[in-house]
Amino acid sequence: MQRREASLVPIVLLLLAAACGGNAGNADSGTVNCQNDSRVFTYKPNLSVSSTSGMKYILVQSDPAPPARGLDTWTLKVTDSAGTPQPALPVQIRTIMPEHGHGSSTTPVITNQGGGNYQVSQLNLFMAGVWKITFSNSAAFTDIADFWFCVPG
Repeated sequence: MQRREASLVPIVLLLLAAACGGNAGNADSGTVNCQNDSRVFTYKPNLSVSSTSGMKYILVQSDPAPPARGLDTWTLKVTDSAGTPQPALPVQIRTIMPEHGHGSSTTPVITNQGGGNYQVSQLNLFMAGVWKITFSNSAAFTDIADFWFCVPG
């Protein structure tokens, strides 16, 4: 009985690896093409997303642009609904690949640059597919703003 269970381990590992291999991909080429996913945004400087309370999270720029596979750095501006910069918020971030059910193993670093500007570094979009990047001004994530991007690969 133990021998049969041991022979299933490689099969289970192979199935798990295939399940995390990518969504919306081309089975023949092994590439992921999610640009036509209705959830994802087309990157442009100063892309603005409103939180559930009306706070605005503005992606001033991404390096690289558009967001790409690997370590990205974002410049973010946060304002209230009237456009007044919010210089002293405890900005929080979460990353997730919704189809895969996991985020990045690297915790992005958010640095307050003053004047409502924040730098997000070590944003590790380590695999191709749809990424949801969620920002909040509280650790409870009760007021959120989501950026959705396709990372091709």
